[in-house]
Amino acid sequence: MLENVRITKLENGACVATSAMKGSNVCNLGFHIPMGSRREKASEAGWSHFAEHMVLQGSEKYPSSKIVNRIMDRFGGITNAATSRLWTKFYAYVPAYGVNTTIDVLGDAIAHPLFLEPAIEKERKVILEEIKMDEDDTVNRFLRAACVGLWPRHPLGRLVTGTPKSIAPIDAESLKEFHRVRYTSRGAMFLATGKVDHDEIVERVRPVFDALSHAPETRYRPATPDWPISPMVVESCGESQARFIISFRGVKGADPRRHAQQLLSTILGGDSSSRLFRSVRERHGLAYSVGACSNSYEDHGEFVVSAGVSADSLEKALSLCGRELKELIRKPVGRRELASRREKFASLFVLTSEGNCECEYDVLDMCLKVYKKIIRPEKEEERIRSISAAELQAIAAEMFRPENCSLALSLPKGCKASPEKLREALLNG
Repeated sequence: MLENVRITKLENGACVATSAMKGSNVCNLGFHIPMGSRREKASEAGWSHFAEHMVLQGSEKYPSSKIVNRIMDRFGGITNAATSRLWTKFYAYVPAYGVNTTIDVLGDAIAHPLFLEPAIEKERKVILEEIKMDEDDTVNRFLRAACVGLWPRHPLGRLVTGTPKSIAPIDAESLKEFHRVRYTSRGAMFLATGKVDHDEIVERVRPVFDALSHAPETRYRPATPDWPISPMVVESCGESQARFIISFRGVKGADPRRHAQQLLSTILGGDSSSRLFRSVRERHGLAYSVGACSNSYEDHGEFVVSAGVSADSLEKALSLCGRELKELIRKPVGRRELASRREKFASLFVLTSEGNCECEYDVLDMCLKVYKKIIRPEKEEERIRSISAAELQAIAAEMFRPENCSLALSLPKGCKASPEKLREALLNG
């Protein structure tokens, strides 16, 4: 994986990175624009996402999405777009012989979108339905509430889609201005993996980035450790089961301790051999699903424990979770458990590293944006296998502090449980 990476920095500030894969006849490629929900002003919430929808609705050379679809259908290409907290990406998965056409189609859409008023009004309706759909998804809504608890009043807790109110002022002129100012070549990237010719790709994407503004990329508010945390977020739900999410701030992707943080989540709640599964489910029968996960991003990380239980089991389940968290601070992980869990984590890493060009693309993306370097799988595997019990204990002590903890509760209507008492059960373990 990533054995033939080449990176070229263009004069306009954009970066072109490719990874050629022997034997491949397909290509994953994409333009990545440094614009997302964290870079927006509060009054612009959802504008990056709206622009992403509209960019693919027609351009100077390809004036409608119907024309674009007809072209891509000729060789079975798959094109799509997505907006995240920091990036808007336009990507495709195509046979190698469709690479040049795909770059031309996506490139013209990004550099020369039409932003026609009738199309904007139609797409506004679509996005409003997307917002309603997300709002009706109780699980996703609760996940967002937990994020807001960990980063209250911070752009990290902002909805990528925005709100009906924030997207209401968007019209053709405001969207054109947003695109002109915010779609910058500086900080932008083009990535491609599979059967690629790096030098040819550089020359094909250069004009796209040349057509964009060369102003500095839009800044965003950093995720600093001193940003206040909401100790508790509580919402009611119309379901029969209660849910809780215990969130901690963790280490960012460029921090070498990210592997220890991930291994800790494997030990605590990664699978049926994990501590939480054995305790909360196997010994006490309180939950069908209970687990932990860890994620590291550009400038922050998150460590999350979650479960769904009956309302009358909430206090006991939270107490058991608190006990397991405290145990990881109090006592080093035993030699046998550490060896077993390290092997599981390392094996999963190897399995995910031995992928197709889509996997290669995702890893290259993470390397450039999050890790800030090109990783070598063999070095990463070696690092995972060298994680010590002392490292795990140290990062557990750093993360699992009351002041670094936000508890999100989704309580069924009529639940009499006291949120304060539930948090106390968690902290007292």
